[in-house]
Amino acid sequence: MDYNIILYSYCKNIYLVGSGNFWSNENEVGDDNSISYRLYSLSLFSIYIVMTILEIIAVLYGNFPEDESSDALTFAVSHTIVLIKMFSVISNKKLVRSMNESMIKVCKKHEQNELVLEMYRTVKINVIGYFVTVYGASVFYVFEGLRKMYSGSHFVTIVTYYPSFEDNSMVATLFRVFTTAVLFMMMMTMIVSVDSFTMAYLIMLKYKFKTLRHYFERLRLDFDKINKSGDQRLAAEKLTDGLVEGIVMHQKLLKLGKNIDQAFGTVIAMQLILSSGSAVSLLLQIALSDQLTFIASMKIIFFVAALFFLLGLFLCNAGEITYQASLLSEAIFHCGWHACPPLPPPHRNHQHLVRHACAQALQPPIMKAFKMIELTYSTFLTVLRSTYSVFALFYAQKK
Repeated sequence: MDYNIILYSYCKNIYLVGSGNFWSNENEVGDDNSISYRLYSLSLFSIYIVMTILEIIAVLYGNFPEDESSDALTFAVSHTIVLIKMFSVISNKKLVRSMNESMIKVCKKHEQNELVLEMYRTVKINVIGYFVTVYGASVFYVFEGLRKMYSGSHFVTIVTYYPSFEDNSMVATLFRVFTTAVLFMMMMTMIVSVDSFTMAYLIMLKYKFKTLRHYFERLRLDFDKINKSGDQRLAAEKLTDGLVEGIVMHQKLLKLGKNIDQAFGTVIAMQLILSSGSAVSLLLQIALSDQLTFIASMKIIFFVAALFFLLGLFLCNAGEITYQASLLSEAIFHCGWHACPPLPPPHRNHQHLVRHACAQALQPPIMKAFKMIELTYSTFLTVLRSTYSVFALFYAQKK
C-alpha cells in the first residue's frame, strides 16, 4: 500500500461517480472527454441541480406541514452547499492532477512502510466512519418516510415543490421514490469526490510532514554512525547533502499545502458554514417538537453527527498538519551540525543550512477558511461551543 495506490483508487471512484478524471494519465482511469461520459456526467449533475432548485422553491412557495417544511429548508441549504463544494473541486481538476503527482513523489525515497500503513488505516477508518453517519441519516429519512406511509400519509424523504403535500397519485409517489434514489447517489458523489477526498489529502500531508521529521531524525543517527568511525569530513558531507535534500522536501511540502488550500479551501469553508448553521436548526427541531418520533429524532441526530464528524476531520487534521510541521525545527536543530566543523569551499556551510532550515520550520503552515479563520483544534471546539450557545439562546426565546 502506498500513496500512488490510494490516490489512484480515489480517482477511479471519482470517475465512476461522474465528477471527471482527476488522475494524471487519462488512459489508466478513463476518458472524461468522451461523448458518452460527458452525457453521463451532465445528466447526473443536472438532476442534482434540478432537485436542489425544487427544494429551494418548496421553501419559498410550498405549502407543507411543519415537519416537511423543516426538512425542505434543511435539504435546500445543505444540498446547495454540497453543489458549491462539488463544483469548486471540479473547477480545480487541473490543479488536483498536479497535486496527485506531487503527493506521490515528495519524500517517496524516505517513506517508512509502517508509517504509510498507519496513514492508510487512518484514512480508511475516517472514511468508513463518515460513510456510516451520512448513510445512517439517509436510511433513517427513508424509515421515517415509510412510517408516514403506513400511518396513512405518503412516502417522502426529499421535500420538493412538486409534488404537493396533497398529491398522493402514482406519479407523485414515483417521483418521491426517484428523489430518494437521487439523494443516495448525490451523497455517494459528495462523499467520494469531495468530502473524503479532501479529508484524505489533509491526512496524507500530515503524514508527509511526519515522514520528513523522521528523515531529519535518521539524518542524525547516520551522522553519528559515520562520525564515530573517525571520518569527520565524510560525516559533514553526508550531513550537508542530507540537509539540502531535507530543505527541498520541506519547500515542496509547503507548496503542496498551499495547493491543497487552493483546491479544497472552499470545501472546508462551506462545511464550516453548513455544520454551524444547520446544526442549530436541527437541534431546535428535536428540542421544540412535541410529536417527534424516535425515527425522526434518529435521522436528525445522525445528520448532526455527520456534519460535525466531517468538520472535526477537516479542522483537526488541518491543525495536525500545523503541529507536525512545527516539530521539524527541533528535529533539524538536533541533526548533529554542532559536532563537526564547517567544510571549506566549494562545499556548502551546513551551519548556514541549519539556520535557514530552522527559520523556515519555525513558521509552520496554518490553513485558513475564508483566509481568516484558522483550521485548528481550538477552532473546532469554538464552533461546537458557539453552536450550542446559539442553540441555547434560540431555545430559551422560543420556550
